[in-house]
Amino acid sequence: MNLCFFFFLFSGFSSLAFGSGGESGFDGYQFLANALHIDVAFVPAFSAVLSVPCLFALGFFYKKKASGFVITKSLQPKNKMSLFTALDLCLDFLYGITKDTCGDGFLKFLPLLSTLFFSVFLSNVSGLVPGFSPSTGNFSMNLSLGILVFLSYNWAGVQEHGIGYAKQFMGPFVLMAPLFICLELVSHCARPLSLAFRLTANIFGDHLILSVFSGLVPLLVPVFLMFFGLLVACVQSFVFTLLTGIYISMAVSHDH
Repeated sequence: MNLCFFFFLFSGFSSLAFGSGGESGFDGYQFLANALHIDVAFVPAFSAVLSVPCLFALGFFYKKKASGFVITKSLQPKNKMSLFTALDLCLDFLYGITKDTCGDGFLKFLPLLSTLFFSVFLSNVSGLVPGFSPSTGNFSMNLSLGILVFLSYNWAGVQEHGIGYAKQFMGPFVLMAPLFICLELVSHCARPLSLAFRLTANIFGDHLILSVFSGLVPLLVPVFLMFFGLLVACVQSFVFTLLTGIYISMAVSHDH
């Protein structure tokens, strides 16, 4: 089925569901957690874990489709959008971002950036489904992603420079090293916090606006807000991935 037509039908259903209070009256993740006897406090983590099978399914789907191609006319662009075409465009886009930000040896960082992008995007988009709150609307979950980014780019810096990576924290002058070390530590520790705050505020705000306006105007308006929510989901996934690439680039750079 054409993706645009499917989204139109889904938007119509969601418009009625959000407008009737479906988003606030029913939480699908909490329902599943209760059914599986999982503590409600772990609902955000539970919702994030459920995105893992989706990522594997998309990966196997893309691999199967791509491996079936041969150098023939089948590689020519299709006249209509499909799931494979959308995934191929996303991966090509991520390849370009990784190459531009991470420089030489960028391929070893491509799996990390791709996984972060698709994980954040799937979680963001899940908030458009009535009754399912995105895990990226929870600060703790986003902070865990920020800490993962923090550990990843510092580990990349250590692998690239060895013990010399510590020189990046000492500044250009030895006498001012204690001051620069304090400033750099504060700056680096603020990075996962800023990633978490930015993502949480945008996703939570978008989800709240969609809920409020859907309650006030049940029909038609939620459809436009869902398109806006989809745009927010894409932009925030891109920003999170781009900043991760920039942090890695700064860590592995030799221009210090």
